[in-house]
Amino acid sequence: MENALEDRAAVLHGLFDLRDGVSESEFRGAFEPFFNHLEDRGFAKRFRLMRHKPLPEFGERLPEFSYYIAIEFPNAEYAEACYEYVATKSEPVLSLHRSMNSKVRHGAQFFVSVDTKST
Repeated sequence: MENALEDRAAVLHGLFDLRDGVSESEFRGAFEPFFNHLEDRGFAKRFRLMRHKPLPEFGERLPEFSYYIAIEFPNAEYAEACYEYVATKSEPVLSLHRSMNSKVRHGAQFFVSVDTKST
C-alpha cells in the first residue's frame, strides 16, 4: 500500500549568496539559532549547509549562487506548518529569521521537495 504524501520526508532547499563582508561562520552563527528554534518547536529535523561547486557544462540553467542549504522536515505537512509559523512574524522567530536573512544577499531562491514512493 502506498504511503500518504504526509508520510514522506520533505526538504526546503535554498540557493543563495552571502552579503558582501559576511563570512560563512557569521551566517552559520545566525542560522543555527533559527534552525534550533524550529527544531525545538518540532518542525525541522536536520539541515545541511554546503558550498556550491559548479561543474563545467552542467547546471547552466541554475541561478548564480555560492551556498546551498537543505532543511529536512518529517513530511510536507510539517514543512507547510513551519512556513506558516515563520510567516506569522511573531517573536522569537521574527528576530531569528531577520538575523539570518540580514546575512544573505537579496535574490535567494527556495523550493520544497517531497520524497517519492520507493519501489
